[in-house]
Amino acid sequence: MSIEIIMKESEIAVAMKKEAVGCDTISDVMAEGYQKLFAYVGQQGKEIAGAPYCKYTNGNEGFTQFDLELGVPVSEPLPEQDGFYMAKTCEGKAACAMHTGAYKEIDKTYGALMEYLTANNLESTGVYYDYYISNPAETPEDELLTKVIFPVSQEAAV
Repeated sequence: MSIEIIMKESEIAVAMKKEAVGCDTISDVMAEGYQKLFAYVGQQGKEIAGAPYCKYTNGNEGFTQFDLELGVPVSEPLPEQDGFYMAKTCEGKAACAMHTGAYKEIDKTYGALMEYLTANNLESTGVYYDYYISNPAETPEDELLTKVIFPVSQEAAV
């Protein structure tokens, strides 16, 4: 697996938040959330401008529960309503890796990124992004592509 440091540019996105989501329900929460997001963008007569993402924040100690921001990049702002709001994705220095395969095996990519940060004296901001490059309805599970991005602080860890 290749890990690189990138300078990420921020994107605007229509998003929704889900709090305290456990690993046992995350796939159902995400499927329902993205279905609602795609429908909302379509109802507004707008087009999606990039890969949908999930931003993970406020993970518990065992990393079994998170707050999620599900988002879809758009080219122009949409009205905020019914729990949908405008968001900006991360920008700046980040560690990035492409995960190939099932979502349930993405912890291996997360582990590799965490090891990379430690080995390179970099500090995570504690926020993690998954960008879903492949459509799971059209792509075999072992060929799914997910870009994993760990924003890092601009200062080296001490």
